[in-house]
Amino acid sequence: MNLANKNKSIIFVVAILSGFFVLPVISSAAIDLRSGSWETTYDCDEWEQIYGWSSLNCDGLSVGGGWTCEGLGEQITSDANYPNGAGGKGQRHWEGDGINVNSGGLSLYFNTPQKELWIRWYMRYEEGFKWSYLNYDKWLYIHTNVSGCDVIPEFCWSNGIVVGVQGGGDAYQIYNDSRGWQYIYGNESDGSWFQVEIHIKMDTDQTDGIGELWLNGELVASNYAVDYSRGNTTARQGWVSFVIGSNQRSPNNGRPMYLDFDDIKVATPEYTDFIQDDQGNLMIGSVTNDSPDTTAPLAPSGLAVN
Repeated sequence: MNLANKNKSIIFVVAILSGFFVLPVISSAAIDLRSGSWETTYDCDEWEQIYGWSSLNCDGLSVGGGWTCEGLGEQITSDANYPNGAGGKGQRHWEGDGINVNSGGLSLYFNTPQKELWIRWYMRYEEGFKWSYLNYDKWLYIHTNVSGCDVIPEFCWSNGIVVGVQGGGDAYQIYNDSRGWQYIYGNESDGSWFQVEIHIKMDTDQTDGIGELWLNGELVASNYAVDYSRGNTTARQGWVSFVIGSNQRSPNNGRPMYLDFDDIKVATPEYTDFIQDDQGNLMIGSVTNDSPDTTAPLAPSGLAVN
């Protein structure tokens, strides 16, 4: 399936989500977002996590969890590179059958809490990947300093994508559509890539948080009254880290299969190269928007002077 032909597939909720939770930890590799953005094409050495907290040197990323998936660890590999992206390599996350059987993911830590973020990434599932029951498959785990106030974009059920708050209170269902996994891939993955972007802005009073979600560049869900903080003043200070590649329930492949991530970009309000979607909302956009062409136009030639 061509990337441009994949269409919207969304539910946007704030809900109580099942699964495990990994508390954020202080990292010496925290990144500084004062410039307005961070990004990675995984242009680093080939790397594979062994069981435990393997060392990693790649654009400020850290090991997200000290476990493997049936002996397979998180990887940075050229085999996971998005071919239409900015080069480098990609991140390979392994998922096994059953509940929460996966490799450890990778983490990114901010040196100060962030109250507003845009995050864009590309992803694909290994060709032939299928589910016995797609209850959830959590792509990112975006942490505050409070357990239970964490944003999770994920496939949820076979008919949607969910962006939810772990342990959140009342559910906010903004967009409910039947075009989820089955619309993108059918019964099993064909191995093609798709693009996801989210915009999250912390609430100031439990009623004014912002959530926007784009699939392949199209705004498919929005909520401008999100209670991200659940009234907790510490959570309201902002998000401090996120994990790339988390837990799931329940693949049905008979062996571990991979989920690849690439061309991840994070932006804050200080970012100067936002584009606008069809409704005028600011967004990072596709990888082709990451490095705007600043080359001066050539002078016209072949003109006669009278």
